[in-house]
Amino acid sequence: MTQKNVVVALQQHKDWVKNQSAGKRADLRGADLRNTNFEGADLRYVDFRAADLSGCNLTRADCRNADFRGANFTGAICVGTNLVNARMEGANLQGIDLRLAVMEYAQMSGVNLAKEFQKILQEKDGKEQKPQTEARTNGQYQERERNGREY
Repeated sequence: MTQKNVVVALQQHKDWVKNQSAGKRADLRGADLRNTNFEGADLRYVDFRAADLSGCNLTRADCRNADFRGANFTGAICVGTNLVNARMEGANLQGIDLRLAVMEYAQMSGVNLAKEFQKILQEKDGKEQKPQTEARTNGQYQERERNGREY
């Protein structure tokens, strides 16, 4: 789908949102929308199933009730995006920026956050304070516990 086709589809969609007897609901299923700027766009009810939205800017976009099932959001920017009641089952959210995003009732079963989740865990482990005790082997701890001693 070309950029021009996307613009036409979204204009017709805007008319449809205002009055469902006019215009046409946007169907962007499977579309290659990489690096598209949707900043501040009204994307309510748009069908983005299996679309490639990697690198997209969806900052402050209104995506209420949009369908993102199976979509690829790798590296997308969704700062302040309204995703209330959005369907996101099975979407790839690796590297997505969701700061200040509103996601009440978003359906997110089976989303892929693995890469970012692992990164967060690694950062947390690196920042944790090490206990300030002597290094002891498991045998020493077990022996002291049996003897009732605390160290």
